[in-house]
Amino acid sequence: MKKILLSIAIITSTATQAQTLMESTSVPAPWNPAYTIYQCDSTGVTPGASGAGQTWNFASITAHTNISKTYVSSYNSNAAYPNAYTHVSASASDDSYYTSSSNILKYYGGNILINAFSVNLIYAYPAIMGKYPMSIGTATNATVGGSLTVGGIPGSFTGNNAFTADATGTLTLPGKTYTDILRVVTSQALTFTSSITPGTVTQLTYNYYSASASLVPILSIATSTLQSTLGGTSTQTLVTLLKDYQTVGINELQQVNTEISVFPNPSSSFINFNTANSEASKVIAYDLTGKMVATELVEFGKAKMNVHPLSNGLYLFTVIGKNNQVINTGKFNVSK
Repeated sequence: MKKILLSIAIITSTATQAQTLMESTSVPAPWNPAYTIYQCDSTGVTPGASGAGQTWNFASITAHTNISKTYVSSYNSNAAYPNAYTHVSASASDDSYYTSSSNILKYYGGNILINAFSVNLIYAYPAIMGKYPMSIGTATNATVGGSLTVGGIPGSFTGNNAFTADATGTLTLPGKTYTDILRVVTSQALTFTSSITPGTVTQLTYNYYSASASLVPILSIATSTLQSTLGGTSTQTLVTLLKDYQTVGINELQQVNTEISVFPNPSSSFINFNTANSEASKVIAYDLTGKMVATELVEFGKAKMNVHPLSNGLYLFTVIGKNNQVINTGKFNVSK
């Protein structure tokens, strides 16, 4: 009986870990690879149930390959967002500014389209879009506010921002099924004022992450409602699908099958990284919470990292290329 209970405990623990998002595997970062999404038909598409062990069947969803957006991550250079570290952009009217740490993801605003209206948002204090490690039940709710610009006319906004990891389960798409999905729901309710018109904006987004395969959501269902004295009420639902979901997860897309030797491993003092890839520019090490703990430049295919200050244990590393692409990832141990 004890063996049966122990087996159940191990299986449950493994499943929980498999559906947990970490900072190192699910946040916008300047070195993340570009990714493309397709717009899908939204008619009849609903988010599905919440809770553990759900099954979401979108096998009949229709993706429009001629309607796509490609998002590129870079280091932030916009002085309007001084506390943001990462800029993610698909166009001048569709971009976002973020900063992450080992336990939190902060959103500082950007340019968004709300029912054909282009709106620029600058948060006076950031919206919290994630906490790590993030698993089912992780949630937060906070007041937000700041300035906005609509059609060149300035204004301000206040409101509420919330997110919750509300479900785990299996996601079925045309030709592909993921069994380790964590769904994260974000919502914002903003009241805005400007010389054009006052009004409210509500946004509700369901993001389906594969804990083992996606740096970004594989599927998203977003509904925006705009209410104003000038234009009345209008609601739009947008469904998007990660372009390359059928062949590989985005974690695999980021890797360029480059061999890298790591030695000695384990080590108590220094670890050497050697690669024949001339694009390699630096190595970044993370602990298991996703916190960056060390970084070294790669010169002539070699880097030597001092791990003596690190505690004993397992660490993850990422090799970054000259264009901020991820070339390879791996693990090393520190043992003293």
